[in-house]
Amino acid sequence: MKTAILRRRKLGKTSCAEIKKLSSEDIQVIRNDHRIPDDLDIVFRWGCTSNIPGMPLITNNAKAIHLVSDKSAFRAVLEAEGLCPKTWFRTDDDITYPCIVRPRYHHQGRNVHYCTDAIELSIACALCGVDYYISEYIDKVAEYRIFVVQGRCVCVAKKTPADENAIAWNVAQGGRFDSVRWSDWPLKAVKIGIQAFNLSGLDFGGVDVMVDGEGECYVLEINSAPSLTSPYRQQCMAKAFDYIIREGKEHFQNIGELPKGGYKKFIHPAIFEE
Repeated sequence: MKTAILRRRKLGKTSCAEIKKLSSEDIQVIRNDHRIPDDLDIVFRWGCTSNIPGMPLITNNAKAIHLVSDKSAFRAVLEAEGLCPKTWFRTDDDITYPCIVRPRYHHQGRNVHYCTDAIELSIACALCGVDYYISEYIDKVAEYRIFVVQGRCVCVAKKTPADENAIAWNVAQGGRFDSVRWSDWPLKAVKIGIQAFNLSGLDFGGVDVMVDGEGECYVLEINSAPSLTSPYRQQCMAKAFDYIIREGKEHFQNIGELPKGGYKKFIHPAIFEE
């Protein structure tokens, strides 16, 4: 069976290479600006929406990747389900302060504007252009990335920022991800992360969830090409990809229909099997 991870230039080079190395299956890594074979059986899209020749099984379809890449559009989806901070899309809405303004498309913790009044809001919206969204400011005490495949969690990483007072805790701007042991998984954050993932249409992704001082959890966004910066997380994703290659990409039963069971309720079978 011919399998490939399709990535674009400057995105996921190390993550994809390590998945290939750690996989027990024969996985190629192909850049989308190179020739894509027309006889592939399975393709994992790593944040890439290029056309794929032939009729392979595609994991992460282009529509879902476009949705989560459009931060404003996906925030509207999350807002409708009450999974994210209160969000507004017009300056004449009944906005509460302080708030955060971000452009429709953003990455790596850039273009974050903290506003305390209507004047600052107006300036921030002008800087973001015609497409922006306005978000309630949450004084977070923790932030996690929940790595989800087929509606189940494969691993959890806690963000440790270089500056805890920064608005956006982004590892690309310093700090680190620390893997969280199964028994220490923040189950409320894992649950809301999976709920958000199930709205995205993705087959795999990294869900960013923050937690406030009262223990409330809020989804920020989903990354369709989640950076894997540790051998453990690389191995977890490789195992999950191998599972899809062997078993198919069908999603698992909705978590709301499952009995209580701690982390075992949420963990992907490729990572834990009783």
